[in-house]
Amino acid sequence: MCVAALFAVVCALFAGGSFDRLGQGGYTPGTTEAERADRVLARQFAVPTDDLVLLIRTPGSTDEPRTRTAGAAFTERVAHLRGVRRVASYWTTGDPALRSHDGRSALAVVELRGSESDRVRTAGRIVPQLTGGQGVLEVSATGLAWGRYEAVQQSRFDLVRSELIAAPLVLLVLVAAYGSLVATLVPMVIGLLSVAGGLAALRLLSQFMEVSAFAANITTALSFGLAVDYGLFLVARYRESRAAGLAERSAIAETVRTAGRTVLFSALTVALALGALLLLPMPFLRSLACAGITVVALSAAAALGVVPALLAVLGPHLDRGDLWRVMRRGNRRRAGAASAESPGWRRVGLAVARRPVLIGGGCCLLLAAMALPFGHATFGLVDERTLPASASSHGTADRVTADFAHSPDRGLKLVLTPPARTERTPDTAVTDYALRLSRLPGVTDVHASSGVYRAGRRIAPPTRASDAYRARDAALLTLTAPQAPGSPAAERLVTAVRALPAPGSVLVGGPVALSVDATQAMARALPTAGLAMLISTFVLLLLFTRSLLLPVKALLVGLLSLTASFGAIVLVFQDHHATWLVGDFTPTGTLETSIPPLLFCIAFGLSVDYELLLLSRVREHYLAHGDNRAAVVFGLARTGRLVTASALVVAVSMGALVLSGITSLKILGFGLALAVLVDATLVRGILVPAAMCLAGRANWWFPSITRRRSGDPAGAGE
Repeated sequence: MCVAALFAVVCALFAGGSFDRLGQGGYTPGTTEAERADRVLARQFAVPTDDLVLLIRTPGSTDEPRTRTAGAAFTERVAHLRGVRRVASYWTTGDPALRSHDGRSALAVVELRGSESDRVRTAGRIVPQLTGGQGVLEVSATGLAWGRYEAVQQSRFDLVRSELIAAPLVLLVLVAAYGSLVATLVPMVIGLLSVAGGLAALRLLSQFMEVSAFAANITTALSFGLAVDYGLFLVARYRESRAAGLAERSAIAETVRTAGRTVLFSALTVALALGALLLLPMPFLRSLACAGITVVALSAAAALGVVPALLAVLGPHLDRGDLWRVMRRGNRRRAGAASAESPGWRRVGLAVARRPVLIGGGCCLLLAAMALPFGHATFGLVDERTLPASASSHGTADRVTADFAHSPDRGLKLVLTPPARTERTPDTAVTDYALRLSRLPGVTDVHASSGVYRAGRRIAPPTRASDAYRARDAALLTLTAPQAPGSPAAERLVTAVRALPAPGSVLVGGPVALSVDATQAMARALPTAGLAMLISTFVLLLLFTRSLLLPVKALLVGLLSLTASFGAIVLVFQDHHATWLVGDFTPTGTLETSIPPLLFCIAFGLSVDYELLLLSRVREHYLAHGDNRAAVVFGLARTGRLVTASALVVAVSMGALVLSGITSLKILGFGLALAVLVDATLVRGILVPAAMCLAGRANWWFPSITRRRSGDPAGAGE
């Protein structure tokens, strides 16, 4: 215990300032066509990318002499700031797209230097200098870099708030489960130790790789929930062993042998599920996988290494401070026996055993109905709308969309390179290509070096900004369109543009194309990652259960329960129904591309976690008595209350993310809380027992000569 206390202090000290070392990028694959186009654009053209978009409001018309002078001076000042690569504004380019409809506002588009994280940090440093009153101008900011900086700041606030809310609620759940204040100390100590170790691990990982700042929110909630869960399993088994008459040391040994084995396999399962994220193209998800695997290992190590020591010290006093002693009116032996089995869950188990087809089939239909909305899910990249409406980047983006003909985050950027046999693409070919692009459905305007085109004709001659559309061996065309990134209309537009024959090779970039490419890259990688996760989990369950059927059943049931949770997510966050469950957010009509895989991996690992706890007790009874139905009822009665309490702990820990101001974290918290509650009740309480009752002795069949010689029932295992 002294070593654990010293470890906690060292971790807490080392974790200080870890947030400042975490990254703010990695939300796109880095290898898509849209990203290649953006790199060529940054290298060869003088048109800045929209890392920052400054909305500049003027006292009168943007074309008044004093306003033009102030606007040009402000643009020059921005261009000379450290970290700025280039900047373009209405006053330096004359581009009408950078002037508002009413002529009283203008835009300055700023490209920053360095990596994604460098650009986010630069935005955080320079935006406060540039916004607010700037002489006669009033400036506000939006853009990808500033939006991500605000998201990181919001996540810091959310982390503290969620933990302050989750910890007392978890304590209440544990007190309700144990009825003893002393007994609740053990899992709470393990949870806090795991959080300290997890934050220290994030800082250590940041020395070797870029770890997302959101990893702190997600892994802290995950490590706290898992560690408390593992402590809950171990303490419950210890109390049961003591109630059965074992001496203190023997009870601890029995706890480690039985529940400790389950904890070990559970941690391996969650780690394998998170490991599937390493096969996905988003660096953000890969960093979360590494962080998640680390904190899961720490949670298991803390539980297996520290709980036995705590039990050796606190074991004789676990029932002190028993809040339910008056209601129970029994001695400690009776209290321990009562806590080992739930009469309510035994009644549920008996009902399911009598009518497994009717009850299990009804449960399947309910889960399938819950999953239906997921059939029309759509996906896109995160933008400023994931932030609260009060965030400056969100509010400024809304004003830009409303007041300007072309919002910088809409439309496409096409980098056209000539065929290999020519030195350059003739201007006539570029003009013809621009005319054909302007005729595509959904296209507003096409800007090229030769002018502006709409509906198959030129509507404006070249401007000062047109010179930036030429390079030595490439041409740039910008296509303006109203489609928001991630929308089905935007995907159709990108497909149509790429299908249109071009006078040379063309790279299609811009936020709209990037959203389409990132979603498609994720879709291509998901089958491989999913298959790897299913195979590895199957092998682990095979080793744990010594059965061929049970792992298959566990995987199928887990997938069904998770699709039901995903259906609820689509219903609330995409279709905007029952939003009172999660608080205020801005609906976008899409789900952020990286959140469903992350949610799936965590929830699937937790789902199998509860499966292991149930199966361990069912298998134990079956090996002793050989009666499958009695074993199922026994296992449900012995684990029902424990799984419910465990699910509530995880639901509270992860569900606290619903209070976040960031929509992506809200989705993750809501989805995980719902997934574990559905899994602990409908799935683990009804569907799994029904399936096991129907399968009978086939549950335990496994071809093994060794087992048949040992006399295990039906080759059930050791």
